[in-house]
Amino acid sequence: MISGHIAGSENGTILTFAEEPVTGFYSVDANCKGTLTITPKGESALNFSFVIVDSGKEMLAIETDANTVVTATLQR
Repeated sequence: MISGHIAGSENGTILTFAEEPVTGFYSVDANCKGTLTITPKGESALNFSFVIVDSGKEMLAIETDANTVVTATLQR
C-alpha cells in the first residue's frame, strides 16, 4: 500500500496537482523491478514501471499509460 503526496513540474512550472494526497499499490520482483499504480485525490490512476536504486532509497519510474511521456523519481 502507498500513501503520500505527489508534487511535480513541467518545464519548470508547478503542476496543478502539486502536493495532492495519493494512494496506491505496488509489486516488486526479486530483481528490484516492479509496477506501481498511484491515484491522486480526485484524479484517474497513474500506472508506472520502476526499478529500485540507491540501496532501496529511491525508485526510478516511467508511466506506462497510453499517450503519456512521464518519468518520476520517488524517494523514501
